[in-house]
Amino acid sequence: MHSRSGSPRLGVVYDDGAAGPGEIAAAARACGAELFLVVDQSSAHVAQLLPGLRGRFELCDVSGLTAAGAAKEVAARAPDGLLTFSEHRLAETGELADALGLTRWHSPRTTRRLTDKLLQRQLFAAAGVDTTRCVPVTDPAGAAAAAAGVGPPVVLKPRTGTGSRSVRRADGPAEAERLAADFFRTAPAGAVLLVESLLTGAPQEAGPDWGDYVSVETAVHDGARQLLCITGKFPLEEPFRERGSFVPHTLRAPTAERVRALADAAVEALGVRDGVVHTEVKLTPDGPRVIEVNGRVGGLVVDLLRRGAGYDVVEAALLLALGRPAPAVPGFDQVTYQYALVPPAGARGLLEVGPLDRLRALPGVDLVDVRGRPGQPLDWRAGAADRLGRLYGRVPDHAALGRLTAAIPEAFRPTFTYTHERGSR
Repeated sequence: MHSRSGSPRLGVVYDDGAAGPGEIAAAARACGAELFLVVDQSSAHVAQLLPGLRGRFELCDVSGLTAAGAAKEVAARAPDGLLTFSEHRLAETGELADALGLTRWHSPRTTRRLTDKLLQRQLFAAAGVDTTRCVPVTDPAGAAAAAAGVGPPVVLKPRTGTGSRSVRRADGPAEAERLAADFFRTAPAGAVLLVESLLTGAPQEAGPDWGDYVSVETAVHDGARQLLCITGKFPLEEPFRERGSFVPHTLRAPTAERVRALADAAVEALGVRDGVVHTEVKLTPDGPRVIEVNGRVGGLVVDLLRRGAGYDVVEAALLLALGRPAPAVPGFDQVTYQYALVPPAGARGLLEVGPLDRLRALPGVDLVDVRGRPGQPLDWRAGAADRLGRLYGRVPDHAALGRLTAAIPEAFRPTFTYTHERGSR
């Protein structure tokens, strides 16, 4: 149902995620759509931004409502499409879209597949897409037994979640039991931990300077899959924290094609019919392997594609939610990156950031966004949320990017407190 102006109506279930309010508003204007945001003040992020959102957006406030009540409020605004850019709101958006008969978003069934890492592994195995061994456990003893059964080394990670939170490697049953005990000590009741075979990387696939994994953005329209981009990665920081991404990737054409085909097969196995999805792929000696599929735009991709190719993936996602195909991504004429400033895994607090002049002076650095503050507590288990800031920029080629990243540790030297001692990076 279109608005009185004849423009389609589009609802975005808003929370902390891959796209901010301004990016969503600009994309809606480009689509010719009338936008409203569905907000829930139980989210600390939404509550903090709410005064500013009220002045700029039509809001549908569903705070404190039942699922049926929320659906009634959203239905009153007669949306033609509904979507979210937030991992935290995937399930809610699926339920709302289903209640309103909006089919251009993930169904509740598909949403469960996109948010449950165990279910994903089971579906991948059933479809012959991937056979990584994966065992769910609910206590430390179970983790030890699973590690022995799967065979070390293993990865321990929560059944649900994002941003590499609480992901650890264990090299044997005793270590798996110890790490699981640490996880369950602070995990919510009913939490499930997965014990998976560690996928061994093949650094030569992307090159020695780069991470042994990539991510794939796929636009899906009526079940037809369209590659938007394959994103290169920097090497992981211990234990499994992401350093950032860049476009274009460094893969050879045959490997890139295998990655694309694997991502397509994974998306198909999960039953995704519409929307932009983000698939993480490990590069191994036996070929690409699926890490996981996320049912929304990847966290860094909005910025990378906008700066690197002039492409608005937020607009693409809105178009798909309205039943229109996504445009193709133009080529890249330079290398565009985002680089995360990540503290050491053992750091427990930030003593001093230190001067930033040398960091800003590095060739290819356009913006230094450091948000860490002295006295800030640090915990590797927070994953991406534990970073101190980011660097943004463009360089002529991957060789220049390699030189830049090699120079960063000397140019950025914060000091930290550690569990048992003080030290500097």
